[in-house]
Amino acid sequence: FSNHRVMRWCEGDKEGEIVVGENGSGIQLNQLNWPTGLSFDDEENLYVADAGNHRIQKFIIDLN
Repeated sequence: FSNHRVMRWCEGDKEGEIVVGENGSGIQLNQLNWPTGLSFDDEENLYVADAGNHRIQKFIIDLN
């Protein structure tokens, strides 16, 4: 809670991995401020609802 980041856990992993937002809360493009939702498009781009900054951010990430 209140870590301002998106993480993922792969089956069998003991710890999660930070996908986006590993630079703390803020307004920069590599920061989030209260992410509240996420979605992927058909090309596997990640969209994050960044509520505290009143924006939706698009991230191109490697899911492998």
